[in-house]
Amino acid sequence: MIFLGIFKYKKRKFNSRKNSTQSLKWPDHIVSLNEGNFEEFIQKYPLAIVDFWAPWCAPCKMMAPRLRHLSKIYNGRVAFGKLDTQENQDIAKQYKITGIPHLMIFRYGKKTTSATGARSIGDVKNMINKLLEKKDK
Repeated sequence: MIFLGIFKYKKRKFNSRKNSTQSLKWPDHIVSLNEGNFEEFIQKYPLAIVDFWAPWCAPCKMMAPRLRHLSKIYNGRVAFGKLDTQENQDIAKQYKITGIPHLMIFRYGKKTTSATGARSIGDVKNMINKLLEKKDK
């Protein structure tokens, strides 16, 4: 009997978290991040992708339209943000960013996956889909 009570409690807790994500206001664009909003952004969403970039980086400029496209495809399921590493060096150092562009994926503030270098839309979609499948299980 006690085991069933614990099981039911865990199930309710999981469902309440799922319901809270449905009422969550998802951004419909890529959010510009800085020291003031970075932590809140990665903590708030069940799945958040942060693009660490710099204005002088040519591959970073190639990734921008790809990420805009992906933000439209995954609207309401994944939040996309970008952080200028030149302007926010402390955060870049905290996450040990040594090469850009660098995509880092967070689940409620915890780093799950990262990838350095320009990626195709298909590569990033594969990364996202694997994480979304894990989330749904």
